[in-house]
Amino acid sequence: MPEERFLILGGTEEARQTLARAVSEAGHSAEVVADPAAGTAGVENTSYTLVFLLAGGVPARPLDLLDRLLQVRPEQAVVVLAADPEFRAGALKRGAYQVLAEPVAAAELEWVLRNGAERAHLLQTNTLLRQEAFRDDLTDAYNRRYMERHMEEELERARRYERPFSVLFMDLDRLKTVNEAYGHLCGSKVLMEVAALVLQHLRRSDKIFRFGGDEFVVTLPETDRRGALKVANRLREAVKVHSFLVSEGAAVQLTASFGLATFPQDGINTDQLLRHADQAMYLIKSTSRDGVGVKDLP
Repeated sequence: MPEERFLILGGTEEARQTLARAVSEAGHSAEVVADPAAGTAGVENTSYTLVFLLAGGVPARPLDLLDRLLQVRPEQAVVVLAADPEFRAGALKRGAYQVLAEPVAAAELEWVLRNGAERAHLLQTNTLLRQEAFRDDLTDAYNRRYMERHMEEELERARRYERPFSVLFMDLDRLKTVNEAYGHLCGSKVLMEVAALVLQHLRRSDKIFRFGGDEFVVTLPETDRRGALKVANRLREAVKVHSFLVSEGAAVQLTASFGLATFPQDGINTDQLLRHADQAMYLIKSTSRDGVGVKDLP
């Protein structure tokens, strides 16, 4: 079972402490936050089992605060407590997981806590299953099937909010020589090391996908061409200075060639961006290797 974490937000200090005591009497503990902005930041950074939002005494409109909580973490279960039946109905329409009348009965609160914990467990299980389905069996990077779905989602977000989105196409240079010298098993271990190495140099919002063979794709939300070029050079340098197969008694040095493409300048859909990044990578691959290609549109 995942760790159970509960947050109490909004309302008056007396109402928050009263609810916290009730949660404690039900066998749980809860964080109590008075400031709505701090609570929103907490939800953005932490996956809570349940967030209790007390409607009374919230400086901003309570339903607006509910919107912000679900915006920063759409899957978050928010339980709204309010005395007004119409307000509770409005909260359900805006995405609240449950609504409770104030003051809440102990039996009802215990039921909500138990169901929230079960929901969190199911979400974690489903997340693990999805990750297994979307992972490459060898490298544990995401697979190509998930790449196509993820890129469509990121591109839709970039179009809606008019934000940049970049992709990197990465190809290892002369991996064939590793296979010939050390065997294909060691070549596979190099691919595993590469995926782990790249991941160490990415943000939480970035993702790495195994495209096929020794080729990888990296997605960079909220990143323009200049930013993508910096990331690509950082990854290129990380691969260049890393010693591979140390656990096998070797110290293999490799390089990688990169190409980049940025929405909307280099393409407006997945195929166009990948094709552009692949062609940019080939400009480097066919000449110097160990570089980053940027291909201008004709």
